[in-house]
Amino acid sequence: MVTIGLLLGVLVLFGVLLVAKLLRRPHSRTEDAEGLRLEAKARGEAAAHRSRYGSHFVHNTVVPPRGDRRP
Repeated sequence: MVTIGLLLGVLVLFGVLLVAKLLRRPHSRTEDAEGLRLEAKARGEAAAHRSRYGSHFVHNTVVPPRGDRRP
């Protein structure tokens, strides 16, 4: 019985330490101008890739809508 209590105590302690670590972790925000420019560039490239590699351009055809009205 003592072993089970000890195991549960260690697991609870581990959980509490994990939650404390996650709550204390600083939220990484880019505050300098260079970082903001890099983020904006990456966002623009991602948007370009989403439109460039869509189904129409990859397969050179328009995918017809589904008949069962699901998205």
